Amino acid sequence: MVIAQRLSDTYMRSAIAISMLMCLLVLVPATAEPSVVTMQQSSDEDPEQPREGNTTMRIYSDGGDCWNHFNDNDTEGNGASEEEPYLEEYRKTGTLDIDIWCDMDPKLETAFLLSSDGVFGGSIQLELGGHWANGQEGCSGSNNGNCENLNLSLYRGTSEFFRKEYPSLSDGMNNVQLNDAVNPDYLEFEDSSNNLQVRFEMTIIGDKQDGTWLNPGGSGEEALFRLYLGNNSTVEWPIDEASWEKGFTIGEEDGGDGEDTPGFTMMLAMAAAAAGAVTLKKRKE
Repeated sequence: MVIAQRLSDTYMRSAIAISMLMCLLVLVPATAEPSVVTMQQSSDEDPEQPREGNTTMRIYSDGGDCWNHFNDNDTEGNGASEEEPYLEEYRKTGTLDIDIWCDMDPKLETAFLLSSDGVFGGSIQLELGGHWANGQEGCSGSNNGNCENLNLSLYRGTSEFFRKEYPSLSDGMNNVQLNDAVNPDYLEFEDSSNNLQVRFEMTIIGDKQDGTWLNPGGSGEEALFRLYLGNNSTVEWPIDEASWEKGFTIGEEDGGDGEDTPGFTMMLAMAAAAAGAVTLKKRKE
């Protein structure tokens, strides 16, 4: 009997110890993927991400691809010439269809909220040539309806939330101004799935004719779309100051009132099992 009693005591003590150990393990937080808050802290040091004191997006290109980010410098994004950084498309005669997408690169890592009463600012510098106004020279007759004014769009991921047509541009240099209210349905931006994109659309007709000995200069115009880069083409984002507060995140807060600590319910169940084991031992005694 004494031996059996000692074995029973040893068994009960082991069960209690194992239960308590499991409780402690449940309380230890598991390693998880970086959260939006964690990424925001790291992005505070990344000049290519939006951050407090820098909410100005700039457009870059290598002469082929186009991208954007929030740094005021990009050694790979000077386009066709370091002296005159631009992205250019042209056509001597016929239709020049412009559809340029400038995706944020690197991807968005910072969660932020736009001010509900905010206004987008900034300016885009373009040099244009040719004809793009329907019903006017070069876009009349058989070309009427084939031309298109500049349209500038902003996207959150794949969703367009801002689009504006600019009907009053002219040949030569143009500074396209942005001064437009935010879309109240698109105030939250969270991560790479909400990546920022700028899109340019335009249809220009070129009708350039080579010169002859009677007319050395030729006639007509080439269709030209030249987008100047870096600080020449910017979008100012009206980001709410609350976005820079420590611990800011989009959506529901974790660990709110009335919510259990992860694993707390399981811990209570294990503690109850251990207590039950002690009670059972006492009853047997």
